Amino acid sequence: MMVSDMKTQLTKNLHDAKATIWTNAGHHLKKIEEHSKILDKIPIQTDSITHYTNEFEKSYYGSCNQIDFFHPETYLYVLQDVWVVGSEGRLFFEPDQLFSVCSSLKGLEERKIRRPIKLFSQVIEDPVFILSSRAPGNRGHFLIEHLPRLVASMDAIKRLGGCKILVTPMHRKWQAGYLQKLGIPESEIIEATIGSTFCKRAFYVPTLCEGEMATASREQYYQFLRRRFIDSQVSPPGKGLPIFLSRKDAPDRKLANEDAIFSIAQTFFPEIKRVVMAAFTLDEQLRLFQEAPVIIGPHSQPFRDILFSSNSLVIQLIQGFRDTSNQYYQWAQNYNYVGSLGENLCLPLFSEIEFHKNSDWIYPEDKFEKDISQVISLLKEQKTASHEI
Repeated sequence: MMVSDMKTQLTKNLHDAKATIWTNAGHHLKKIEEHSKILDKIPIQTDSITHYTNEFEKSYYGSCNQIDFFHPETYLYVLQDVWVVGSEGRLFFEPDQLFSVCSSLKGLEERKIRRPIKLFSQVIEDPVFILSSRAPGNRGHFLIEHLPRLVASMDAIKRLGGCKILVTPMHRKWQAGYLQKLGIPESEIIEATIGSTFCKRAFYVPTLCEGEMATASREQYYQFLRRRFIDSQVSPPGKGLPIFLSRKDAPDRKLANEDAIFSIAQTFFPEIKRVVMAAFTLDEQLRLFQEAPVIIGPHSQPFRDILFSSNSLVIQLIQGFRDTSNQYYQWAQNYNYVGSLGENLCLPLFSEIEFHKNSDWIYPEDKFEKDISQVISLLKEQKTASHEI
């Protein structure tokens, strides 16, 4: 084990030990929403609701429930002398005072919330925007939940004189690629420590959508991201090949019969190619999604990039049943919503087999063949109807 790895593990252990010991000793966290270290709170979003119905899903299944994305009144908080702790960027005014205004960070058991340790704190003098939040290593959460928080704040931050961006520990490299698309140079990006980071001045915005799974932000923020990311491409995309998004490199939830499912997909789309997204740079990923007329695969993070697709057929294979209690279906709807902004036809298909969370699973091959046949028939019907109109 390298010295840096040992230091990281030691830092985690110390913070975890403090959280456990203090909780067991009765030193409970005080969850604070108002404090003298809040210098200002600037409104950036008023209450609103986005209503979304997936019309293509409705055509395929005969019905589709409307999804409501709740966007609460939200502020940009200007803070002084605060600690940012752990990979999720929890904010503390004092070691026992947790700033608790973000709905997505609530609910974690108290003894698992790392508390600041002053002795080991990284100190940042420059003003910083706290980009870290829940699921910090997940690119889907980063694009769908966290970047919109920054986009919504950019005008207010500019009026305040600007700032640097504090990103999640151990994820700086790939997050910097996204931030550079927004015009933020690498020199303005600071990586937080896995332990405690003390910020002399910080800007913070909680999540812009209230919900455990339905977490999409307002359309205007995604349209902004679409423009910035698509316009950043050196040349306009051409016509590409259909793609199948593999999960062979995933640590869990692998599609156990992926080879067989891909072979069936080839019978419908002979030129389809199977891709592992981790093998591509961000620009290559963007080009794949902009060029591909068809995108198929087991539900996973890579579907986030349908935000940058246009007029494509997008099929997510989902374990379990078409039920709102299915968390993977709920999260897939976030992707389908952002995909709809580029007029993509987005459709979830279901294995209809019980599953265990995070376990490998299968999509029945005969069902997949039947399902894709039905999709092709529906597309032909819609094309014929549009010509008749």
